[in-house]
Amino acid sequence: MMTLWLLLLAVAAVTAESWIPISQLVNSTANRGQSPYFQRQWGEMVLEAERLGVGDKRYKVVCYFTNWAWYRKGKGKFVPEDIDTNLCTHVVYAFAVLDAEKMEIKVFDSWADIDNKFYKRIASLAQKGVKASMGIGGWTDSAGDKYSKMVNNPSSRSHFVQQVTGFIEKYGFTGLDLDWEYPKCWQNECSRGPASDKHGFSILLAELSAVFKPRKWHLSAAVSPNSAVIDVAYDVPSLSQHLDWVGLMSYDYHGPWDRKTGHVAPLHHHNGDSNPHFNVEYSINYWLGKGLRKDKLVVGMPMYGKSFTLANPSNNGLNAPTNGPGRGGPVTNAGGTLAFYEICAAVKREHWKTRRESDGSMGPYAFKGDQWVSYDDISDIKKKSELIKAKGLGGGMIWTPDFDDFKNTCGCGRYPLLTALSSTLNGGPAPHVQNCAS
Repeated sequence: MMTLWLLLLAVAAVTAESWIPISQLVNSTANRGQSPYFQRQWGEMVLEAERLGVGDKRYKVVCYFTNWAWYRKGKGKFVPEDIDTNLCTHVVYAFAVLDAEKMEIKVFDSWADIDNKFYKRIASLAQKGVKASMGIGGWTDSAGDKYSKMVNNPSSRSHFVQQVTGFIEKYGFTGLDLDWEYPKCWQNECSRGPASDKHGFSILLAELSAVFKPRKWHLSAAVSPNSAVIDVAYDVPSLSQHLDWVGLMSYDYHGPWDRKTGHVAPLHHHNGDSNPHFNVEYSINYWLGKGLRKDKLVVGMPMYGKSFTLANPSNNGLNAPTNGPGRGGPVTNAGGTLAFYEICAAVKREHWKTRRESDGSMGPYAFKGDQWVSYDDISDIKKKSELIKAKGLGGGMIWTPDFDDFKNTCGCGRYPLLTALSSTLNGGPAPHVQNCAS
């Protein structure tokens, strides 16, 4: 019944121009002589819609806030107040971690999270209409067997659910985002975990959902784009039932680990790619084919590029042999990864050459000497956003706003990539240039 009411809300709320605010819907139906049953059902529908984030903006734009970006120097320093609440509809705090002994969520960086009040500053974004969730996990915290032990033990799960509920309440968040990478396939190695992880994770989601829904909290998970992982890690119908959205990490399809150049997040299959499954379109269709409700799928987009060191600088196309990751950027200083603001600076000021494939299957790549990087530019984010709309998906997700050009160092406007995503999905001013780094 609730699903039907939400569908009716969606139909009633959409107009040719915009998404009608919930307050307007409530006022339009108040005291109009409807039966008590109708008024009760309408009230429940409105509360559920508010919890799910249905309101002035139709599509979710989920932004991950990383609590380590503020340690960067100069123009790379990123703090909670740098989040643009006109662009992000939901913010996930990355990350709290799982205590391996107590099987409890715990603070990861008390200096940032507590002493500098990052938890409080992110949670307070609710005052500006943004939904703020606590994220747990991430790549590093997914190492080892602690998440597996927790989900496979009923008493550990019960304790975690009770304790994480208190943690979220204490710090003022309104949701939890689970970023265990991944059930059974710990850090992408599917031989490491037991097959029971799949069921255990689903049971955990059901138990969390039972506690969260009465509180009008959000429950979400960041998931793999790899079909081989999806098959053994996720009971997709169960995720579709219990999660408010599923954040598809549709990036890092290729990187320095391949020992050859490749695009970080190709939209479509390219004939030169040895794996026809490693592209955003395939991942979307695979998740939907496994039973995920389409309006719960939120498509991830990288605000960064994957970089490589070429084995031979004169061989600088796709699938060129490499000697390892590219050199760290001048601000982020992470081998194999460049922030978009570092890429656009390299193209505009250091005159890196750029190239696009003629089939339009992916974003550009840039190179100079033995350095090579693949990435998405403004037009590529728009194409992915249009695909979200065409398929009726739930929205877009970015990793991460601190990688976008959030201070307009390249002259293409603040947050050119995030603005392209938000404006395409929910309206508002679009970037004033077609592309910034290609």
